[in-house]
Amino acid sequence: MSEDQRPVLSLAAGYHLRAKPLCDGRVKMKNFELKAVPFQEDGAGHEEFLAGKYDTGEFSLANYVALKSRDAPFMAIPVFPNRKFRHSYIFVPENSPLKEPAQLKGKKVVILGWLNTAGLWARGMLSDEYGVKPQDIHWVMPRKMKLDLTLPTGTRLDVVPGEDSLAARMLKGEFDAIIVPDFPEENGWRRLFADSKTVEQDFFRRTGVFPTSHAITFHSSYLERYPAAAQEMFNACLEAKNLALRDDADATYSNFAWNRQIWEEQQAVLGADPWKFGIKGNEKALDALIRYADEQGLLAKKMTIADLFLQIDEPQS
Repeated sequence: MSEDQRPVLSLAAGYHLRAKPLCDGRVKMKNFELKAVPFQEDGAGHEEFLAGKYDTGEFSLANYVALKSRDAPFMAIPVFPNRKFRHSYIFVPENSPLKEPAQLKGKKVVILGWLNTAGLWARGMLSDEYGVKPQDIHWVMPRKMKLDLTLPTGTRLDVVPGEDSLAARMLKGEFDAIIVPDFPEENGWRRLFADSKTVEQDFFRRTGVFPTSHAITFHSSYLERYPAAAQEMFNACLEAKNLALRDDADATYSNFAWNRQIWEEQQAVLGADPWKFGIKGNEKALDALIRYADEQGLLAKKMTIADLFLQIDEPQS
């Protein structure tokens, strides 16, 4: 197939090193003309993908499993470009008396929305690890959900709009804590977990779970026309991710003075490739995510890994 004959495959990508080679042209696709656009604001990329402006996109897993359980016309491949441990993303005012998870019971905690994947993981972790159930907290979000969900009996979730950022509203005393996917820009907050890195490393050693927030997701109509796109996109994402891992190991490439020591510490805890793509090696994280989605009322019907991800060849190098 000549380059002029290749179908276009548009990708709403995340703004990170694992997608950068797809966006800057270092990684190309053989049978498709890849047009990858990085979105610094994840939500904007998700919305544009949902609106059909892109054939595929890095998409919220909480939203995806909820939509897929309602037979929405999407299909994901097992490419997980956004992962974070979420103990670090529970924030309180720096003068707050809250010091440990159990103290969140009865408190007012704001989230971006019940379908935000960072919140999904945090609620599941609080329940599994600390016995703080979703029903124990008074949840608040700034806008209504776009899906009708049946939340667990006893769950209190209110919609309280506001013009300020969630962190600013917390610092003014409107909420006791916030759970958000990125660090607040304001000053005056601290993490609930004072030594969150140690807690997260212990969590990984015990559970084998490195939480994933996004997956590469297609409009089903595109895959019906071009079924080979799924495998070729997987291969391209894998090549891009491996380039990013190679760059991580290069102390000259990074702006961080102690980059190599950080790299060595991560290798010792998470192994050579914590950003593993494919189902194999990710079963624990995916099973936990699906269980949390079910327990927290996101699913309209039971879902399995096989329901959510296309089965494709999974080379890792």
